[in-house]
Amino acid sequence: MSNDEPRPVRVIIAGDARASFDALCARVAVAHANPKAGPFDAVLVAGRVYDGEKASETMEAYVTGEKQCAVPTYFVDADGERGLEYAKERESATNEGRGEKERGVIEIAPNVYFLSESRVYNLCGGMRVAAVPGRFDVLSYEDASALGKSTAKRNGETTEDDVTSMKASFEKLGENDVVDVLITRDWPAGTLDVHGRELGSEAKSASSTGSPVSRALALTLAPRYHFAGSHPFFFEREPYINVKSAAMESPWVTRFINIAYSGNEDGEKWMHALKIEPGSTMDRAALTKIPPDTGPNPYIAAQGQKRRAANVQPDWRDGLKKPKAADGESQSREIKGEPDKTVYVRNLSWKADVGAISEYFGECGELVDVHLARKPDGQSRGYCFIAFATAEGVQAALERNEASFFGRDITVEMKTGKPRERALPPMGTAPGGCWFCLSNEKDLHLVASIGNECFLSMDKGGLTDEHCQVVPVEHLPSFANLPASTAGEMWAYFDALRSYAETKDQQLVIFERHLELRNKGGNHCHMNCVLVDVDRAELSEKIFNQAAKRLDFSWSKLDPPANAIEAQTAIKAVVDDGEYYAVHLPDGSILIRGIEKGEKHWMQFGREVISHLIKAPERANWQSCMQDEDKETERTTNFVQAFESFDPMKQA
Repeated sequence: MSNDEPRPVRVIIAGDARASFDALCARVAVAHANPKAGPFDAVLVAGRVYDGEKASETMEAYVTGEKQCAVPTYFVDADGERGLEYAKERESATNEGRGEKERGVIEIAPNVYFLSESRVYNLCGGMRVAAVPGRFDVLSYEDASALGKSTAKRNGETTEDDVTSMKASFEKLGENDVVDVLITRDWPAGTLDVHGRELGSEAKSASSTGSPVSRALALTLAPRYHFAGSHPFFFEREPYINVKSAAMESPWVTRFINIAYSGNEDGEKWMHALKIEPGSTMDRAALTKIPPDTGPNPYIAAQGQKRRAANVQPDWRDGLKKPKAADGESQSREIKGEPDKTVYVRNLSWKADVGAISEYFGECGELVDVHLARKPDGQSRGYCFIAFATAEGVQAALERNEASFFGRDITVEMKTGKPRERALPPMGTAPGGCWFCLSNEKDLHLVASIGNECFLSMDKGGLTDEHCQVVPVEHLPSFANLPASTAGEMWAYFDALRSYAETKDQQLVIFERHLELRNKGGNHCHMNCVLVDVDRAELSEKIFNQAAKRLDFSWSKLDPPANAIEAQTAIKAVVDDGEYYAVHLPDGSILIRGIEKGEKHWMQFGREVISHLIKAPERANWQSCMQDEDKETERTTNFVQAFESFDPMKQA
């Protein structure tokens, strides 16, 4: 068909299919054969089609023809070093006797292709698809050395060279050429900095922890559609207008969509059908038609509008600092409810709306009223007042002081500014509401092992399925201040976890945040333990140093202690009895940093950094990783069975 008579292209966009390629192919075949939906010209997978460690096993039947893909299927992530090696092997095998094909397209099996280079591809006879292979990793991206780039390339991680390559490819397009689809593994950072509707915490977290590379390319390429597949849920943003330029006198809109993981059992949409006429041959008036729900571009500062990105939580990836909480701001109305049952919440994220605040604090008790202070333009001032129906609701809300909400450490106090008077329990006594105290019987189904003085519990909303915490039974504030016997038992758990990790080709990283939290009855020590793949664990010190540099502080590094007593002595030599942050590295050495009195410290710092270390930035927000009790119980049971032969309490 000639360019004068363009044919719309029918495409299926699918989510990451690392563990469900057979299911994807089966469902595509059904849709392709359905005359009401198909036939389709291509399937674009926003992620992987195999587990890199099992690539040959997964694809062998497709290579031999025992199984077939009904529609040409393109994917953008080969899943690390092993997956890339397999793709290269298949490239060598399929190149023999093949005709000329487009650069960067590697045939894995009949109708299965890996888009291996960062560039704009011409697919399906005219559809322009910009594909960025692999995924963003902050360490690899910022390492500009030749060794760093080669390592990143080998691991399938995005580098600055990929951005340069994409821009060079884009600049070679013709004057009327348009990028129809941008497909990236990663959700772009800041997608929701400006938006026009109520959002859930999962989408907000994805936006705040997204990839700056995906963001930059979305801004430069101005695609008509941008698909990502890094998060396990479906999300479609309202269209946004692109930037007017010499090459784009009349800008068109971009629609951003995140596709859920293929074959998921959570009811999330994981296939999205698209009938699209290539923009390069479209009538310009039709191309630049602006839908009524279109909003401003979230990646730029629109005229008369400040980007909200400047107001988000401090981010070690880009050096942003916390804004000061608003004080003394006027209110447009009085809060309804009794003064002695009303709390004042400040240091709220600018993204936290009334709905999210009501949902979060509604867990504490019945709400009478919520008033979020706003500026004349409608933007949040960063504080609110919440009136409860009962004193118990107020008490529960006060216990959320310094909790992380939308990535910010919020302050909760009585409306008068004076904390509600209550007796603080003596050290070692469990205050009501402490999640870590077994006596409060909260989430006991997560407990995997109990000793005489410590217990091991799975983390609620863990970074990984085996993210766990070692916690003293008594309500004690920090590892450095534990009694010798308690510290020794905790150390035995650490040693057991290290031995267990070795059997999985992993290493242990531990982080601890000790803040006094006097209004909560004092901090209850909990040591976060995360098993990290060996090749990533080796980067632990580097990524924590990088994070410290971005937030303008430095660590003291302690040599690996021989036992718990030596570790406690070394930590106290640096911080005395003060607050601190500590990271126990895989080699046993400890990074320690004292926190000055009154100094604000980002509560989710360790979790955020490790989420990037394990290449799962989407899991930085624990609230977005929550599971129902049945799944949490299953996770705990699986860990108990796997850890049983290492559990020091059972060995004893």
